[in-house]
Amino acid sequence: MYNSEAEVGCAVKDKIKDGTVTRQDLFIVTKLWRNFFSRDEVRNAFDRSLKELDLDYIDLYLMHCTTGLRKFSNNPRQHYPDAEDYSPYFDETDYVDTWKEMEKLVDAGLVKSIGVSNFNIEQLERILAIARHPLAVVQIELHPYLSQSDYLQFCKQRNIVVTAYSPLAWGGQPHVKTPKPVALNENPIITRIALKHKKTPFQVVLRYELQLGVVVIPKSTNDKHIRENFQVFDFNLSKEEMEEVASLNINYRLLDQHKYAIKSY
Repeated sequence: MYNSEAEVGCAVKDKIKDGTVTRQDLFIVTKLWRNFFSRDEVRNAFDRSLKELDLDYIDLYLMHCTTGLRKFSNNPRQHYPDAEDYSPYFDETDYVDTWKEMEKLVDAGLVKSIGVSNFNIEQLERILAIARHPLAVVQIELHPYLSQSDYLQFCKQRNIVVTAYSPLAWGGQPHVKTPKPVALNENPIITRIALKHKKTPFQVVLRYELQLGVVVIPKSTNDKHIRENFQVFDFNLSKEEMEEVASLNINYRLLDQHKYAIKSY
């Protein structure tokens, strides 16, 4: 859905070919975009992704959100309508039916695991009630300013892995009425803890989320920052430090849920 599958596929193929990695070393995730939620489109969309990635199978396939979009273009790479208001394009396909089509990909051995993104608890319960294959992963916005503690507890009790996008509360546009908080890398609580551990503030944030049991997917094109994002496994936050970071929650969101017709979670 991010128009990067062909490039990722080429990189993976090159690194397997030169012996840097094997396919089994990699965990590859892609998404079913909103244009293709109808039952007769799921397999076609998946096949396009598999072809662009040049792989035999995908490790994890995610449904991007709960509300699909009706066809508005013949270009499979155009993911949004040319309009400010998407509501005329919303599709009435029930995401439960979309999930059932995704399960067929597991049956066929084309996908190892399936999951969802931007679902609230009520919507997760609808999936869990009919699922033949485990709901393995849910991807949501999560960071110290949006702790999602009840959501995490719900998923933990049901063995659902939570993946945090925007884990640094960086980028995007805020869509809450509260004033925009100070950037996490300037927050005095975070910076004080970072100084104590001789780490960057963002490394402290990622470490906090990892200790919550969350998978984090920070985004960066900066080589230095990418390397720093991996250097979070050689220290631990104390119980008191975890509680301090948790106290920063103000339910501050970056994702415009109304635009995407996502019921708040």
